[in-house]
Amino acid sequence: MTPPQRRHGVVVPAVAATAFAVLALALWFGGGRPQPAIQGLPSPGALTTWGLPVARLVHDVCAAATVGTLLAAVVLAPASGRAVVRAAGDWALGWAASAAVTEVLTLSDFIGLPPGDALRSGALPAFLLHIPQGQAFLTVTLAALAVAAGTRLPDGPLLRLTLLAVALLTVLPPVYVGHSASAADHNLAVLSLMAHVAAVALWTGGLYALVAHLRAAPGLTVAVRRFSTLALGCFVAVGASGALNAWVRLGSVPLLWQSRYGLLVLTKIAALAALGWFGWRHRRRTIEAMDTGGARAPFLRLACGEIAVMAGTLGLAVALGRTPPPPTETAVHQHDALGYALPPFTPGALVTEVRPDPLALLLLAAALAAYLSGVRRLSRAPGEGDGWPAWRTASWVAGLAVIGYATSGGVAAYAPALFSAHAAQYALLGAVGPVLLVFGAPMTLWRRARPDADPTGGPAGRALSHPVTALVLYALPYPALYLTGLFGDAQPSLALRLAAQTAVTVTAVLFLAVAAGVDPLPRAIRPQIRAWMLAGAIAVRAWAGLVVLAGPPQAPEWYAALGLPWAPDRAADQRLGALLGTGVTVAVLAGLLALLLVRWRAARRRTAAAAPSGTSVGAR
Repeated sequence: MTPPQRRHGVVVPAVAATAFAVLALALWFGGGRPQPAIQGLPSPGALTTWGLPVARLVHDVCAAATVGTLLAAVVLAPASGRAVVRAAGDWALGWAASAAVTEVLTLSDFIGLPPGDALRSGALPAFLLHIPQGQAFLTVTLAALAVAAGTRLPDGPLLRLTLLAVALLTVLPPVYVGHSASAADHNLAVLSLMAHVAAVALWTGGLYALVAHLRAAPGLTVAVRRFSTLALGCFVAVGASGALNAWVRLGSVPLLWQSRYGLLVLTKIAALAALGWFGWRHRRRTIEAMDTGGARAPFLRLACGEIAVMAGTLGLAVALGRTPPPPTETAVHQHDALGYALPPFTPGALVTEVRPDPLALLLLAAALAAYLSGVRRLSRAPGEGDGWPAWRTASWVAGLAVIGYATSGGVAAYAPALFSAHAAQYALLGAVGPVLLVFGAPMTLWRRARPDADPTGGPAGRALSHPVTALVLYALPYPALYLTGLFGDAQPSLALRLAAQTAVTVTAVLFLAVAAGVDPLPRAIRPQIRAWMLAGAIAVRAWAGLVVLAGPPQAPEWYAALGLPWAPDRAADQRLGALLGTGVTVAVLAGLLALLLVRWRAARRRTAAAAPSGTSVGAR
C-alpha cells in the first residue's frame, strides 16, 4: 500500500495542476488571455494579464483553506489540538500575501501599466484608500494578518469561533466590489455572490481540512458526519445562489449556450453536479463503511478526487470573473440609485414585493438547521422525558421568519426608499424577531443536547452578559444612526446598510437574552435589575424616536436624489416612521417588562407561601 505521506505528495501537485489547467483553458475560451497591445494605448502587459488571475486563484485557495481549517477546529473537531489552529494561521499568512500581490496587479490592470511602472507611478496610496478594489484587498490583507496573529494567541473555544467569523467576513470584500456590482440588479447580484462565495469557502475548505488535518484523528467518523450535513446545506446554497447570480448577469436562458460567458456557467453547473455525485457517493458508501468497519481509505480516496474537482471549479470561477458577460437590457423602470425596479408603494406591496437577501437567508437557514438538529438530538437522547417543548421550537421558527421577512420581504424592498419602511424594518429586526428567538431558548437547548459543552461562555460570555454592557450595546445603534448623520451615509451604501442591520439584530438578541432571563446566563441577575434594564431600553428608544419625530429631516440628500414620483411627503413619512418604529419597539419591551413583573410577583407569592409561619419574606 502507498504510504500516506507519498499519497499526499502526489495528490497536492495533481490538485494544483488541475486548478491551473482549468484556469488557463477557461481564460483562453472566455477571452481573458493576453491580447495584442494596441499602438498608442496603455497596456499592463502579459505579466499582469496572466498573473492577476493566477494570484486571485491562489488568494481564493488560501481563503478557503483558512476558513475550512478554522471550521474544523470549531465545528467538525472541537477537541482538535493546537496544531490545527496554527495551520489555519499559516494559510492566513498566504492569504494576506496573495491579497497584497493581487492588490499590486489590480493596480497595474487598473491604470494600464506594468507592475513596476504602476508602483513607481505613486498611484498606490490613492488606489488603496479611495478606489473600491484597492480598499477591498487592503481590508483582506489586514484582516488575514489579524487572523494569522490571532492563531498565535492562547487557545480557546471563543477565540476559535471569533477567528472563524472574521475569516468568513474577510472573504466578502472582493465580492462586494467585483463584476457583479455592475450587474443590472447589482444589490441582488452582490448579495447572491456573497452567499455563494461564503458557502463555497465552507464547503471546499472544510473538506480539505478533513483530509489534510483530521484524516488520522480518532474522531474522524464523527467529523465526517458533521461535515456531510454541512456540505449538503452548502451544496444547496451554492446551487441556489449561483443560479440567482447567473440569472441576474444573463437575464435570458438562451444566453447560456449563445455566449461564452453562459457556456462557462454551464460548465460550472456540470462541476456542481459532479460534486453532488461525490456527496451522494459519500453518504451511500464511504461514510457507512467508516461507521461499520472503520475503514478510512475509501473516504480519503474519494475525497481527494472531490477536492481536485473543487480546485478546478475554483479556477473556472476565477476565469469567469475575468470573462465579460453578454450585454443585457436594463430592467424597465429600474431605478439607478436603488439598483432595482420599485413599483409605487401600496400597503399590499409589503406582501407582494420580494427582495431576497441570499446572505441573510443562508444564515437563517443555518440557524434553523442547527436548532432543529438540537431538537432532534434531544428527542433521541435517553432520559429526556418529553424532549423539547414544541412552543419553543415554534417561537424560534417564527423569529427566523420575522427576520427573513425584514431582510427579504416587502419591507426590505421599500426600506431604502421610505423612512417609514426603514423604521418598520428596524422594529422587526430590533424587537419582534429577537424576542421570539430569545423565547426559543437556544442556549438551553444547546446545553441539554451537548452536556459536555462549556456552560459559561468564558470571560467574554460574562462580560457580554453584564446588564450595563448589554444595555449600552442595545441602545448605541439608534443614536449613532440618527444623531450623527450616519443614516444618510448608510442608505446609499449596501455594505453600510447590511452592517447596520446586523448590529441592530445582534445587539437586540444579546440584550433581550440578558433581560428576559429565559436562558441561563454566566452571571446571576436579579429580577429588579432586569426590570431596570427594560425600563432603560424603553427610555432610550422613546428618546431616540422623539428626536427623529421632532428633529431635522433624515438623509435629505439621499431621498432628494431618488426623485421617486410617487414618494409621500418626506416630513410626514419621517413622522410616521418615528411613531411606527418606536411604538412597535416600545410595545415589545413594555410587554416583556410586564411579563417579567408578573413572574416576579408570582415567585414572591410562592416564596411567601412556602415560608415558615411567622417568618416574613423580607426577613429571608
